[in-house]
Amino acid sequence: MSLNIDPLVSIIIPTYNYAKYIGDAVESILNSDFNQDDIEIIIIDDGSTDNTAEKVAIYGNRVKYIFQENLGKAWATKVGIDNCRGKYLFNLDADDIFLPNKIQEVVQIFESNPDIVHVGHPALCWNVDKNIKTSEVIPKCILGNKVDGRELLTFFYRRGILFGGGSTFAARVEAIRKFSIPREVDMYIDEYLVMCTLNQGYSYFINSPMSIWRIHGNNFSGVTSNRVVSEAKIRRSFNSMKAILNNLNDFEQEIINIYSLRLKISEVSFKEGIGEKTFIDILSMWLLFLKNFDLWNQEHLRMIQAYTLLNRSLPTSTLNLLRFIKKGVSHSFNI
Repeated sequence: MSLNIDPLVSIIIPTYNYAKYIGDAVESILNSDFNQDDIEIIIIDDGSTDNTAEKVAIYGNRVKYIFQENLGKAWATKVGIDNCRGKYLFNLDADDIFLPNKIQEVVQIFESNPDIVHVGHPALCWNVDKNIKTSEVIPKCILGNKVDGRELLTFFYRRGILFGGGSTFAARVEAIRKFSIPREVDMYIDEYLVMCTLNQGYSYFINSPMSIWRIHGNNFSGVTSNRVVSEAKIRRSFNSMKAILNNLNDFEQEIINIYSLRLKISEVSFKEGIGEKTFIDILSMWLLFLKNFDLWNQEHLRMIQAYTLLNRSLPTSTLNLLRFIKKGVSHSFNI
């Protein structure tokens, strides 16, 4: 087996206590249609306490395994990027899977146009508990087209959406190495990578799914009934968002303004969840919106709905009542 002295493709797999899934992720690469001699696989173990190392060891020198103390996903991703030697970087979450034709199709797009720095595609979302697979729905206007990255960011953030990250992310390594990756970005590293890469050049989205996103109870974004765990996740997410905002100096001012608004809304939403939202919180949220956005601009008005400003403006008691009614109505239709 080749030691991949000059790999064309580097695939990084940041992981933490995902021994249950890591083998499926690696096997999906080894079963790829792409020439294996041109692929290097780097697993960055962020301090796992399970038997991840044992699961990876069976692949020998086919996989580069790097163990670090638990420093968070952003730092694990940075370590992977620092150690990669390929021309193109692919990200694969340890609980996800590449489809066999993914690497080949993505590389062909990169090779066909040197201006393209990012390639994405819809994910095939697999709900493990229900064994249901559904394709991520991406706006048709950006599929199959070379799109300016900065324009695409504006399109995404005005609508409160973002695609092309996580296990659907691929980029030119030279573009990624133009920006720093702060450890504080933490669990929002997928969003940060998309933002910073799109800010460097053009993007291309393939029409069909090329990877499977496995949805299960251990996903960071998964819903939990444990209030303490839920609040800890929200605080961690909030801190990750603050770190991203602090590193947007090279971005268009509108993106900075939208992200500032998003952070403020996240803060108000968190206070709402713990029963501490005040009129001052609501007022400051609207003042930030009116300061940075034009009410006569239809795209800006769209953001009121996209970022739930009206919902966040309601008293917590009213919101809870509406949620209760909605839950009751949904239940009555499911009988």
